[in-house]
Amino acid sequence: MYKNFLKLSIIGLFMISCSDTEELISDINQNETTFVNDKALTDLGLKISVDKTQGNVFETFNFQLKQKNDSWYFGNLDEHLDSLVFKMAETKETIKIFEKKPSGLALTSKFNHNFYFPGDYNAGILGYKNGKIIYKEQVGLKVKDEKDFLAVNWNNFSESQSLAYSNYFQLNTISFSLQFENGHPYVILSNWWENSDNYSDQIHQKNRDYLYNYLLKYYSVPQYSENNSTDLKNVYLQNFKKTINNDIPVNIWITAKNKIALMKEYSKNTPSQFLGYRIIAELKN
Repeated sequence: MYKNFLKLSIIGLFMISCSDTEELISDINQNETTFVNDKALTDLGLKISVDKTQGNVFETFNFQLKQKNDSWYFGNLDEHLDSLVFKMAETKETIKIFEKKPSGLALTSKFNHNFYFPGDYNAGILGYKNGKIIYKEQVGLKVKDEKDFLAVNWNNFSESQSLAYSNYFQLNTISFSLQFENGHPYVILSNWWENSDNYSDQIHQKNRDYLYNYLLKYYSVPQYSENNSTDLKNVYLQNFKKTINNDIPVNIWITAKNKIALMKEYSKNTPSQFLGYRIIAELKN
């Protein structure tokens, strides 16, 4: 099911880049009390632009490094900077998009990003020279939650399809598989980590924690869980239309619009084969 994507939109995975400079850096020190941008870089008009300043969660935001004359050539950046990073003010992590190396210059001038949560964000660039920040520039963004279930509107179910969205900073991809069963629409939400064995026990547990905490932040504490319900399977059968097969419910949320379950998924044909943790969501009738 997950390999047969009819429509794949992996955001952030396909980037226009001069080289592989997407290095994750954490905990940079920005304790300046006063700051003035470097005049030469100000004269260049170096900035980060975005194709829109408002959008929905999981909607594509396209970023591009620009300068005053809109030239695509950034070969003179090394005269002013050792490196340039992209950063959300609300997070610690940054992504290096320009770096001066002994072998030459490495640059990523265009990239995409998905926001997994609504809110107001500030996306910007930080320019470094001799270990100090000498240039800052940012743009404000508003991310809304206006669809029925994250990236999905229930009335848009016209065919089965799959969509996947990568987070530029977290190095993970959340996928939505939109399906029908007996005419009833449902969504399977999965999470995948880059450069990891996504079928190892360690990653399975990591995914369980990640998916639970994601829904916890979005929808608060589940109404039903292994801790407070003795028969979660029966709760699932009373509320959901999708066949449970060999899967085991772990947590269930009932919201104003949706019925959502964190499931421990097993093979339909081989009941002992554990496949991982997934989220099932349906429209609340």
